[in-house]
Amino acid sequence: MVCTTSSHWSYSPGVVLTPRPLRTTVRDEYTSCTGSVAATGTSEFVVDRSAGCLEPLAAVPETRVITWADGSTSTFTYTVTVTSAPGADVITKIGTITGGVFAGRSAQAVQAAPATDLLLCLSEEGITRQSSLGTFTVL
Repeated sequence: MVCTTSSHWSYSPGVVLTPRPLRTTVRDEYTSCTGSVAATGTSEFVVDRSAGCLEPLAAVPETRVITWADGSTSTFTYTVTVTSAPGADVITKIGTITGGVFAGRSAQAVQAAPATDLLLCLSEEGITRQSSLGTFTVL
C-alpha cells in the first residue's frame, strides 16, 4: 500500500534558536492510498520535549495510531530521523505496523519540508507552524 501524505506541526511556544521546553502537535493526512480498502486516513499526536532551531537532529522513537476512513486503525511504531538538504529538511520514519490493519508488516514514510527559516528562529515568537509532503508505504 502507498499513500500520499501531508503533515502539519504546531509548536507552543514557538521554536527559537536556543532549545526550550515546548509542546508539538502533529496531524498527518493519508490520501490517495492504493492497495487498501480505505483510501484515506489521519493520525494526530502530541509530544512534549525540548527543542531549538539549531539542536542536533537525533533519531527518535515514536508511535502513532492511523485511523482509516472505514474506522479501522493501524499502529505505526518507528524511528524518525531528519536530515537537511539545500532548501529542505527530509523526514524519514522507518518501522513496523505493530497493531491493527497490516500488523507485522514493515512501513516507512518519507517527507520533505522547507528548510528552517533562521530569521524566524531569532524572532520572539519563533516558528509556530511547519508542513511537509511525502509518501507512506506499507511493505
